[in-house]
Amino acid sequence: MQSTVDQESPSEEYLCDYVYIDNLRLSHYYAQLSKNGLVTNLKTTAKEIGKQGSDLQLKTPIIGGKVAGERTTEEWQEIQIDSAFSRPQETLDALYNAGFINSDIDSSRIGSLVLAKGAISLFDIRLLRELWPVMGEMLSTQETLHIVNEAQRKKAKAAKKAEYDGIAAVVSKLPHSLQGSLATDSCDSWFTLKPECMLLNPEDLAFKHGSDLSGEWHVLAILDALPNDPTEVPSVPNIPTEMEESMRAILFGLKSIFGRPADRFGITPIMIFRTIKKS
Repeated sequence: MQSTVDQESPSEEYLCDYVYIDNLRLSHYYAQLSKNGLVTNLKTTAKEIGKQGSDLQLKTPIIGGKVAGERTTEEWQEIQIDSAFSRPQETLDALYNAGFINSDIDSSRIGSLVLAKGAISLFDIRLLRELWPVMGEMLSTQETLHIVNEAQRKKAKAAKKAEYDGIAAVVSKLPHSLQGSLATDSCDSWFTLKPECMLLNPEDLAFKHGSDLSGEWHVLAILDALPNDPTEVPSVPNIPTEMEESMRAILFGLKSIFGRPADRFGITPIMIFRTIKKS
């Protein structure tokens, strides 16, 4: 593969250690870039022909002696290749060659493919959902320890506990989602991940790194949202229905608490990997 001047494909310089691959979305790109469509497996055959010499001993009443002979042998070898393992790298290379990948998130348009590198933080909503009831009890106790009067402390703790219980009720209804952020030299981006596309157990990453993953990570993603412009007035129907108004308020609240921060880009990762460089 030949890289463009402005883009350097990682496949030629180092190995990719993938932790996340959205194979379904990747396959759609692969099928559009390949003249054969989506190739699920390959079969190669090889034929080897060998010639082996031999001497034939003749013994008859009239003629005696040796006659040189030759024997031909053929060997066939068939190899089945699972193309799923090479598809991520082949697709990445093909996207580079075709010029579809941008290297800067902040200068790209919505709908663009970007390949950015930086620091990653991950948050597993499932852990939050399961641990929040216990955390609410601990936090409500800790946040009221400074109150000297016992009666006032119990009243304040009960109020805090009710507040955390309300949040726990909302968290319990959230889907199992992995949220994260990518911090590059120029901007911050927010994203969600499909748990079934992870190649590593999210719990292992949480126990090993906490929320902030060590090292530099590369993310191939689609740019979906730009940071909110405070001067821009969102477009809404002239006469929204009551249901639309209610849903808009609920979704705005969920987004404000659990969704993309207003000052960050929104991306949809296709691949996340780190690099293994040559010694």
